[in-house]
Amino acid sequence: MGTRSVSRTRSFRDEDRWVEVEGATLAGTLTLPAGEGPWPVTLLLGGTFSDLRDADVDPRLWPGVPKRHMYAILARGLAGAGIASFRFDRRGAGESKGELGVRRGQEVADAGAVWRWVRSLPECNGRAAMLGHSAGAYVLCRVALEEGQPDAAVLQGALYRSIAALLEYNYRLIRDYMRLGESEVAWVKEHSPKAYEDAMMMPAIVTAIENREPPLATAEVDGVTRTRDLSSLRYDLDLPPEDQFRHLAAPALVLHGAEDLNVPTEDAFETARALWAAGNRDVELRVIPGANHSFQLDADDYATRVREKITMKNFGRPFHQQYPGVVIDYLARKLL
Repeated sequence: MGTRSVSRTRSFRDEDRWVEVEGATLAGTLTLPAGEGPWPVTLLLGGTFSDLRDADVDPRLWPGVPKRHMYAILARGLAGAGIASFRFDRRGAGESKGELGVRRGQEVADAGAVWRWVRSLPECNGRAAMLGHSAGAYVLCRVALEEGQPDAAVLQGALYRSIAALLEYNYRLIRDYMRLGESEVAWVKEHSPKAYEDAMMMPAIVTAIENREPPLATAEVDGVTRTRDLSSLRYDLDLPPEDQFRHLAAPALVLHGAEDLNVPTEDAFETARALWAAGNRDVELRVIPGANHSFQLDADDYATRVREKITMKNFGRPFHQQYPGVVIDYLARKLL
């Protein structure tokens, strides 16, 4: 582990830290409140498009996508409330070492190692929480099962439905947009050829998953045979998202945006029901009106919202006024 102070303000300070895990070194930022500790600490776990510590994409994988800085904003808000936090670059991304683009099992193992490290920090007063956004909520539940329960958990934009249903929801959105006219079809082909092909291959992809046929789905798109390798989904298929919430016994906030075009808002209600059904009686559910999957404010018109979702340009949109305050308030009540 190394330490380098990189910035100081009156309300927080950021320190670079490195965590040794099997086969890699993960680089991250420990954000500490002003004054003397120790403090409660929250581990921030990113989702599918959160390769970097601030919940941003790695530009090597997704060039041209705006930065959200979601976890930097959240970390500084938590510090102002007296809660430390740690966020990190995924294996191979940003300043972290190792192979880029590992699959879910390795992601869970890395997160588990970081969770053990966080709880052992001298800056931690023994109270530790986890927050997971999107697929990070799935990882959070696996880590809670394998490495120990947090004192509190936040599940942001968590997926409950099956992987096949999730892909069908997202691909159908693109297909519905293209049905608006030829100009919409041309726009998708130009700005995201892969999104176009995936949308056209949707029936084959969903059928392959439902028939347990991964790793490959094959279909003709505009007269050309296209193939998709689905082997990266195996972990999530063997351990379905809906089954993971029973592993979380800690107090939990289920948080979702009412205008989420990535994971339907209905999943938040199913997640809360699953936690309750498993015996967790300390569950809060909040749906933020007008917020998208990242708790940002999308464009008012539907067409622009879909286009910005496809290109991820909505990552540059402002956050909803209730975020991250709703998270900070919850964790302050549970940890302080």
